[in-house]
Amino acid sequence: MADTLEHMGLFSRRNQPGLKVAYAPRGTDGALDQTVRVENTTEVGVRPVLTFTAVDFYGRELPNVEVGTVLGIDRGAVVVAPGQTAVDVLHFHGLGARNVRGVNIAMADATEADLGGATAPVEALMVDMNQRATLDPADFWGVGVVNRNDVPVSMKVTLVELEPEGTGGKDAPRQAVDAVTLTEPVELASQSHDVVWLPEEIRGRFHAVIGHLDVPWTGPSDVPDDPRELEPGDDDRP
Repeated sequence: MADTLEHMGLFSRRNQPGLKVAYAPRGTDGALDQTVRVENTTEVGVRPVLTFTAVDFYGRELPNVEVGTVLGIDRGAVVVAPGQTAVDVLHFHGLGARNVRGVNIAMADATEADLGGATAPVEALMVDMNQRATLDPADFWGVGVVNRNDVPVSMKVTLVELEPEGTGGKDAPRQAVDAVTLTEPVELASQSHDVVWLPEEIRGRFHAVIGHLDVPWTGPSDVPDDPRELEPGDDDRP
């Protein structure tokens, strides 16, 4: 077991090579903790479906720990542009959740996704009322969104709430406890940027924002195409 795991070249029956998957328990420079990153080294868009098993310091599986995702990379809800990297955030619940030190990752499926010519990820950042970047939830008035593609894109914006600092201990990762995806996708012209202003009542609640390409799921009906909101208060950790 290692804190960063790579799963390379394991794919669905379509036999598409070229994805690298890595888990990072701690973020750097203000980035979120407990993230999984999928790097797409192919020349096409890819929709991966990952499965996760929580493990402890010694690499032993924690069978009572449920692993959830903020964006839904375990349900095919995240797409990765060619040559780019997509990120999702994991959260752990159940008996032994605070003992998680890593995850075993398996690639359940990976299918080609039509991104309409998009070759770059979309970007989203928290901004204050003067449209300046901020990491302070109290100054979070809107979401700055950026499209560096030469084609128009549709993007979804997800707001992430984190547990109070130090909840799991001094050096423990800070876990996501709630996430809300804006009802309507943001439509961006090619090589453009904009600001999505948020209702005043959310001020001070959310700590991070994630932007992701909106590409409707066309697979089996039992795999949703929208990230689900984490239910507040469903954390049953001891």
